Amino acid sequence: MEHSSETPFYRAVDAASLGRSISDARKEASMTQQQLAERLGVTRGTIVRLEHGEPVSTVVAMKAIRAVGRDVALVPRFAKLQVKQ
Repeated sequence: MEHSSETPFYRAVDAASLGRSISDARKEASMTQQQLAERLGVTRGTIVRLEHGEPVSTVVAMKAIRAVGRDVALVPRFAKLQVKQ
């Protein structure tokens, strides 16, 4: 996972880095794991598994990303990406 204070973008390359990205974004949003779980209609254990990079449904992961105020952009590996704000 890569995150800079200069940009709101994370780079997740596997389940573990995606989980850390979601965890960081959840904390930035001042949300507990229990609050996120309730918002998604899942157990806190599901959020713990998600944040540790363990298997959860793609639907839950996508909903969690949106619930913490983030979007997903799929970028091909080795692509050059320039972000303008």
